[in-house]
Amino acid sequence: MNFFALVLFALAALTPPALALGECKFKPSPPTTLPSGDTFGLCKFDLARLSYAGDGAEQARCLLNPVRPVGRLGTPLVELPRVLAERAGRNTGLPDRAKLQTWLTARGLGEALGSSLTQPVSFARDNDRKSRIATYFVIHDTSTPNYGSLPWPKNIDDDAKINNLNRYRCSNEIERAHVFINRGGAMLLAHDFGVPWRATKFEMATNFGDALKGLFLHIELVQPRRRDPKFGRGNDFIAPEPGFSAAQYDALAVAYTVASVRAGAWLIPAFHSVIDEGVRNKHDDPQNFDLGAFAASLRRLMAELGSRNN
Repeated sequence: MNFFALVLFALAALTPPALALGECKFKPSPPTTLPSGDTFGLCKFDLARLSYAGDGAEQARCLLNPVRPVGRLGTPLVELPRVLAERAGRNTGLPDRAKLQTWLTARGLGEALGSSLTQPVSFARDNDRKSRIATYFVIHDTSTPNYGSLPWPKNIDDDAKINNLNRYRCSNEIERAHVFINRGGAMLLAHDFGVPWRATKFEMATNFGDALKGLFLHIELVQPRRRDPKFGRGNDFIAPEPGFSAAQYDALAVAYTVASVRAGAWLIPAFHSVIDEGVRNKHDDPQNFDLGAFAASLRRLMAELGSRNN
């Protein structure tokens, strides 16, 4: 059994109805109004085109700007890993749907992820089929649980409290992402990729109404936090290093591939904090994301699927 099979076996065991409904405490984000203009944000989102500036690779390079604590952005990327640069926004190297179905089924994931491969992802304007299909794959971190001033547990990748996905499954179905991935690589499929959803302040800005609902797909990676004493009580600005596990990057590559096959083109990956750049009280996730590790996971998956690999 290869590494991907070991990681993803856990997904099948954790999908509904195996998980009991939890009592999440997600709070609705108060609506914000952005300054008026023709484009919005760091990467120049154009409402008329429902797109950021540039081709897919140029958009991804901007939207994957490294994120630092307190929501500050790091040095812009000079280039993307080749496996992403040649794919983002295009259908280059997109795996054959039937091969992907067979691969998922062989790993016990045919029902969880493979059964919807023939269905499209969501569309913008609250699933208006005449509008733009979902284009952006937004990567978040959960920033929970918060250990405050306490030290990290001995092994955060194996810790049961940290990796309990049930804390993100809500009885009123208001989970803040389509998929949650814990540090063991197990996934909670909270909303199908065909369900239009919003999980950033930017998407919910009053400027846009429901125009952006369905344009972005959202993935939360479980990452605990600690308090930085420099910023007083109640903050969660210290993230672990490394930020995520190898199993999380492998599972993220699978989610990215499944969503892209359903969209008919590779989605453009983005970081939550970059999407919300310029919005008041924006988030600072994902912290310590290793783009090279994600690219390596995607390359390995493409090799397993027999897709052209870069």
